[in-house]
Amino acid sequence: MERMAGIKGLGFKIFVILAAFALLPLFYVGIVSLLEMDQASRDVQENITQLSVSLNRSALLVMPNEADQVQLAIAKANQYNEFFGSLAHQNELVASYASSFSESDSCVPPGIWIAPTSSNFTPGMRNATIRSLCVPARVMQSLHETEPVLTLSYIGTEDGVLVTWPYSTDSLKSTAPFSYKDTPNYALAKSRKKTIWTGPYENDEGDRMMTITTPFFREGEFAGIMGMDVSIESIFTDLSMMRGRGYPFIIDGTGLIVARSNNKPDEPLNIIFGSENLSEAASPEVRAVAKKMLKGSSGSAIVALGRDDGYVAYSPITTPGWILGIAYASEEMSLPARFIDAGIKEVASSATQGLSDSSRRVRDMALSAFAITVIAVLGAGFLIGRRIEEDIDSLARMAEKISRGDFDVRANTSGELADLAWAFNSMASDLKHYAAALDTDALKLSGSGMKTDFIDEVKLSLVSSVLPEEEGYEIEALYNPSSTNRFDLYDVSRMDDKIALAMAGVGGDGIQAAMLAIMSRALIRACPEKMGPSNTISKLNSQISQYGRGTNLACFYALLDPSNHILEYVNAGFNPPFIVDPGGMVDTLGGGGIALGMLDRLELEETCIPVQPGDVMVIYSDGVVEAENEDGEPFGLERLINLVINNRTLSAEEILWIAEKEIQGFSVGSMNPVDLAMIVIKRR
Repeated sequence: MERMAGIKGLGFKIFVILAAFALLPLFYVGIVSLLEMDQASRDVQENITQLSVSLNRSALLVMPNEADQVQLAIAKANQYNEFFGSLAHQNELVASYASSFSESDSCVPPGIWIAPTSSNFTPGMRNATIRSLCVPARVMQSLHETEPVLTLSYIGTEDGVLVTWPYSTDSLKSTAPFSYKDTPNYALAKSRKKTIWTGPYENDEGDRMMTITTPFFREGEFAGIMGMDVSIESIFTDLSMMRGRGYPFIIDGTGLIVARSNNKPDEPLNIIFGSENLSEAASPEVRAVAKKMLKGSSGSAIVALGRDDGYVAYSPITTPGWILGIAYASEEMSLPARFIDAGIKEVASSATQGLSDSSRRVRDMALSAFAITVIAVLGAGFLIGRRIEEDIDSLARMAEKISRGDFDVRANTSGELADLAWAFNSMASDLKHYAAALDTDALKLSGSGMKTDFIDEVKLSLVSSVLPEEEGYEIEALYNPSSTNRFDLYDVSRMDDKIALAMAGVGGDGIQAAMLAIMSRALIRACPEKMGPSNTISKLNSQISQYGRGTNLACFYALLDPSNHILEYVNAGFNPPFIVDPGGMVDTLGGGGIALGMLDRLELEETCIPVQPGDVMVIYSDGVVEAENEDGEPFGLERLINLVINNRTLSAEEILWIAEKEIQGFSVGSMNPVDLAMIVIKRR
């Protein structure tokens, strides 16, 4: 009877405890959870939005002046400076001949115009001047035969003698009647006593021109000027043909835009070009960029473009006193920051949606649990105490045996604690199996050196043993793997009547990256030519997203049509290859894009370009430009571009050999080995 009374008293106590610890805390926790989740949702959205803005700006602020965009601006400015410098040298050469006063009795240069007689100069003096201009006039004519950009050259002397070439009545009429001595460039060259540039301006045919004027002296006295009218249409054409995401332009020493691409700048870059003079722009940030550009050194600057940021890489063109700039939108400059930005926004959206869903589920569950608890407590609370003591004693004995290592013990408790007894039995069985599994696993965890051997074998297998041959083209490739666990790969193969060119770098290291390198090379070779570069890359992205296990692949893929001399390509986050034409001008094959495997679905736009005779195209891996010397200085894109420019007349094999020797010599003593992969294609 005493035991029965004890059980009844325990049942009542359990009833009261269940009511107190189930109903009241459940109600309190439900209300607090709803309030906290709503606040957390708002905090997550606000914080991640601020982080997104901060990441984009930070990615640009830490960008060094050695960035590829700055190196491209330097290389392009050097080409233009070479163009103007060569013309200035030629003009000064003719002026030096004119200053020598070497008379020739047997020559009267064509294109002579003589000003009305002045008391300061006698006919004899002018005849001597005319004879002295024969030699420089012949040199001037020779320059016109070799320089197609020259439209008019002339020598004007202080005593009123004018020689023009090409000789025609029209050229004399356009130069002589208003007196060449009254032109601003004549007076400016005379006062500064050095070569000057004026322009640009448009001639009667609408061509954009510049005038170069060099003074010459005889016996220390100013004797006249040598002038050339030069067409700079090729500069405007080259700016308009620069491929990639940037927008090129040129300003003079006052900030005035003197040349720019014929294409319109995309949003939001048009904010930079709201005024024809950047130094007078409405935006103070644009004026600040102009001030940095006018300092005369190469570099980069960030500019606010409304709600976005922009990036301007620049370098001086010293001969005419100009500065070349290339403007980029922030998302085209900072691909990692843009990807992180997109990922953060996706995470923010998912987190916010998850919190909202959780809030709704907590609300529904709280209401359901409240109703179920009320019914359960009122209907069954008083019954639990009837068997509780016996069941607890049984389970306590079982727990004691398990603690001593007896995993074969079993509980036979029934009633309200039957589930707990089943859990104890399952726990005992699982512990027994787990102990046995530990012994088995210990035997299996003996390491080996197979991982390193496997990675080395994979790198050797990534080398193409035979390159396709094509009439009219030279195709050479280089692959020097290092001891690192990172993987670069290339492939050159024939696809029907075209040649497929691919180069890629695996994001990651170790065995997983090795498997991705092998799979990617096999998939690239398996794609038929008719799919085109965009479809091939899209298919490869789907496979990497599905099986890559968190790895990614930056990849450049192109199809060369040797019959029509057309290159069709896409770039998925890889280094932009470049082409050097026979004249030494450089063009890049686009950058930007996201590496494969980052998104489940990826659509890239194909680009088609012509391949001209003498063009040299170079595709290179990160290791080529990141190779360091013993001081930690990288080889760099500018050094690679200039190397190809200086050796563009050689064969593809010779260019590749020189590049390999230069990089190896540069990186002697470096403690950071890198993989070197490079493809050189030259059209004969």
